[in-house]
Amino acid sequence: MTLHTVQPGSHVLVTGSTGYIGVHVVKQLLKAGYRVTGTTRSRDKAIKIQNEFKDYQDKLNFVFTGDLEKKGAFDEAVKDVDAIAHVASPVTFSPKHPIKDVVNPAINGTISLLQSAHKYGKNVKHVVVTSSVVSVVHERKDSTPYVFSEKDWNDEDTNVILNWKEGTPFDGVQTYRASKNAAERAVWKFQKENSPAFTINTVLPGLTLGAYLPKPTSRNEFADVFGSASLYLQYYTGSGRDMTSITDTSVFVGVEDVALAHVRAIEKGHETNGERFLVVGGNYSGQLIVDLMRKNYPERKDIIAEGNPGQYPSTSNSVDASKAARVLGIEYQDLETLLNQTIESAKHVL
Repeated sequence: MTLHTVQPGSHVLVTGSTGYIGVHVVKQLLKAGYRVTGTTRSRDKAIKIQNEFKDYQDKLNFVFTGDLEKKGAFDEAVKDVDAIAHVASPVTFSPKHPIKDVVNPAINGTISLLQSAHKYGKNVKHVVVTSSVVSVVHERKDSTPYVFSEKDWNDEDTNVILNWKEGTPFDGVQTYRASKNAAERAVWKFQKENSPAFTINTVLPGLTLGAYLPKPTSRNEFADVFGSASLYLQYYTGSGRDMTSITDTSVFVGVEDVALAHVRAIEKGHETNGERFLVVGGNYSGQLIVDLMRKNYPERKDIIAEGNPGQYPSTSNSVDASKAARVLGIEYQDLETLLNQTIESAKHVL
């Protein structure tokens, strides 16, 4: 395999470009000087994003792919691009069927993109795929403190969901975790079996927060954008009352940091090939979030739960995201800054 370098001015395809993370990947690529084509299934969303980035009109366009699982959905989109950021993936925590609605779409959409790039992407030099920290972190039976890193895999949740029996209950969150792990496993299986001409890496963010782009204009639009940041905003609206629950996946990262990791991974394809990169800025708890919100939004002290200020539950395990800092040069934003960015971009519709 020839290891290539992708430089500003090159043409990058971004799947899922109208989603929460995808929009920021588009923004960071445009700022860095790339030409961008985004995939979308909504013309209305594409128009809003084009308006958001009107200063880059000559460097941004969109293609409409329809069903991402459909064979050949990306065949045309990959033909004139130098790199691909595959961000698109189903995000739902209340599916009707765990395999048909979540796991299979995550795997099939990813493989469809890779197959198209392999067959028709003659200029494609690098593909970066968005995975998740939940593809690594899992519940451990051993109580000894443990540091999760890129060498770990969350096959436990995947095995539970893949062995699910029709008609029996299932956990929507566990299903999402299984889908991310299974889709990433499929990426590396594809590379091993097909030896494509392009290099590949994955980016594994924690729960992501930061400004919504474009700013939502209604509650319905905000709900449609969704994104993991909405899990934090439940405290701002007053609907979130449980501040004690914390797990090994209670780790956060800024959406701009995640997007920048995608850009840097593309540019450093000769170094990032075959690598996974955890992008995590730190740990959080519900109590820490409400403490910061009550500090910065005192006018909502009767709405935001108080809990037990300063008393933060913790887990004995941790996540090592130092490789992304070292190789990709990511300098993580702090939780308080990110919470303020999130709230300020969405509070008018909450």
